[in-house]
Amino acid sequence: MRVYVVGAVAVELGQAVVREGDLPGRQGRTVLAMLAVEHKRPLSRDELADELWPERLPRSWETALRAIVSKVRAALAAGGAEAGLIGNAFGCYQLCLPHDAWLDLEAALQALHEAETDMARGDPAAAIVNALVTCRIASRPFLAGTYSPWVVDRRQHIAALHLAARECLAEAFAATGDYERSAGSAEVALRIDPYRERLYQRLIRSRALAGDRTGAARVFTRYRELLRRELGIEPTPETVAVFREAVAVDA
Repeated sequence: MRVYVVGAVAVELGQAVVREGDLPGRQGRTVLAMLAVEHKRPLSRDELADELWPERLPRSWETALRAIVSKVRAALAAGGAEAGLIGNAFGCYQLCLPHDAWLDLEAALQALHEAETDMARGDPAAAIVNALVTCRIASRPFLAGTYSPWVVDRRQHIAALHLAARECLAEAFAATGDYERSAGSAEVALRIDPYRERLYQRLIRSRALAGDRTGAARVFTRYRELLRRELGIEPTPETVAVFREAVAVDA
């Protein structure tokens, strides 16, 4: 079984695929995603209801929630899922995934861990492969159009995964001497976090080492102007030193 919650929500069951269109609308999609991401613990009816109706619970919300879960179960059963995949006990629901099931978010987190381990042991080529797995998954939208508290929190978590993977890629490409792709990865990461100092330092170095000292100077100027405009501060002495070294040394 393979479960996808980032991008289009889907469950692969052998040759069959349960897609978003098979689920009971946006609420069914949210319920399945929550149960999948939190599959290691049971979710109370209250937790699910707070996500489905964050502003105000309908008068018969318990009946409505049971109907949504029932329709999700029916969609999974139509795809060949075994009975009991979504358990229900003591006012809670839990997705009981098989031990060999694959979940895209867990795969992204594991790949990032392996990429960082690869870098620590001096294997940037392997780190690139693993970090790209995380980027491929974490760059997809998560439950687009939904803004309930749990969804927003998960979205921030996924963005943090993507940021860490892009930063790892920037360092790994630099370690292999591919400074152009290192700079490209740093630029993508800065779209996620435009204030991350280490990324500007990496980008300045990579631009200079790629032979573009003018580009390195522009990156420093961009960062300095951002800090002045938004925070009223100057770059740290460390970043200034990185910039001066980068533009002074012939790549």
